[in-house]
Amino acid sequence: MILDHDIVPQSIAEPNSFVGLMTLYESNYIKLNYLFPKIKEYDADRSIKSSFGHDIHLGINKKTKYTMIITMTYSFEKSGVIEYEPNLTIKIYFDSRSAEVISIGKLSKKSKLRDITYQNKDIINQLWRRNIILNKWLDYIIDCDYSI
Repeated sequence: MILDHDIVPQSIAEPNSFVGLMTLYESNYIKLNYLFPKIKEYDADRSIKSSFGHDIHLGINKKTKYTMIITMTYSFEKSGVIEYEPNLTIKIYFDSRSAEVISIGKLSKKSKLRDITYQNKDIINQLWRRNIILNKWLDYIIDCDYSI
């Protein structure tokens, strides 16, 4: 398995830069591929489990030869109402081996992710913030030993 620290960008990858963003997309792909080794073959929704936390739900929204759009989220039940967070919609590019967050679902008003995501209107900063959320969440999921 290729790890984050094995990614060698072609130039200095600074946060909130285009190169940094592309490196982050590559890192997201590597981590998703680690968690879901045959994701390209998936035709149905899946869940991954860990003894450390809530199940993570993976939904297959759209699939083509070179791309796949998925959703990833936890589900929480509060007072009989099911809430999904962070409810990320992710586009995976198999040909370029990258994955980007294309949207974050409706977040509760008390969500820290909401604060992080909407702090800045600049496009690179917004893309960076969305994808760093996915990247750090994937780190956490891997550390918690989630499995299919």
